[in-house]
Amino acid sequence: MLTTLTSVLCLLAVVRALDGVHFFGAVAERIVELLRTRRSLVLGLVLLTLLASMLITNDMALLTLLPLTAVTLRVTGNDDLLAYTFVMETVAANLGGMITPFGSPQNLYLYQHYALGIGDFLRIMALPFAASVVLIVLACLPVRRTPHEPVAFPHRMAVGRSLLYLALFAATVAIVLRVLPWWAGIGVVAVLLVADRSALLKVDYLLLGVLALFFVVAEALARVPSVASALGELLAHDPLLVSALASQVLSNVPTAVLAAPFTAEHAQLLVGVNVGGVGTVVASLASLIALRQYAALRPGETATFLRLFTTVNVVFLLVLLVLTRGAVAAGWI
Repeated sequence: MLTTLTSVLCLLAVVRALDGVHFFGAVAERIVELLRTRRSLVLGLVLLTLLASMLITNDMALLTLLPLTAVTLRVTGNDDLLAYTFVMETVAANLGGMITPFGSPQNLYLYQHYALGIGDFLRIMALPFAASVVLIVLACLPVRRTPHEPVAFPHRMAVGRSLLYLALFAATVAIVLRVLPWWAGIGVVAVLLVADRSALLKVDYLLLGVLALFFVVAEALARVPSVASALGELLAHDPLLVSALASQVLSNVPTAVLAAPFTAEHAQLLVGVNVGGVGTVVASLASLIALRQYAALRPGETATFLRLFTTVNVVFLLVLLVLTRGAVAAGWI
């Protein structure tokens, strides 16, 4: 538990620090400048979100890139694509983060809980991730290839501080992969206290509190024989399907923390809570971030956005459940 919470704290704080010096914005803007058609613009923004979620968690990827997306679509005259692009970026964030241990809080927890190696983790998630990428690209192809003028952005990145924070990011990754001990995180926090105290103030401590709470609840439930037996039997039936469906109601992070002590089927649980990140708007905390951001931009269109969001996400969920359960049956997962 301590290693997981330390990893999450360091990752969120370092990402906030990098965002504060416009590192992510500058990188994203350079990429966006190269996209000259509506289709390439949407596909580029969506794939950029997918890549960001692999490195800085799905939540932070959306917090960083959704505002950039809104500005980019507005200045290029593509405002009509805002809802669909937001939906696809949310799908990309929730599914893209599955391929790395630090791509989402549930991955961080399960990677530590089951003491997985990076090779085992990648082997488990490779097929669901590849299928997700293919589906995401296919879903963006219907956008027309109408050309538009490139757009320039004014952000300037603070190079020196960016290099320092990238070094701290590398140290955090080393903690996650157990190359460095958990207490190395104290050094990461100490450097940030000197270099950028505001980054620590902007950390989502509610998320850390929720994780800690569910750790305590899961440990308490594990000590109750009747509860442990019931949960164990439920998960034994079909851990992938049960965890994916439970995520639709509980969200995937709490589902991962509550289910892990009651099943040894780590591969199916890992796939289930990641695939279960799509579906309902509460299946992932990242989805609620997207909903909140869209509602702020288009307050009168929230219901329309939710219908589009649910339709796209449920299709992704059903297709991925069929593919991943088939992979389990074939012994590939």
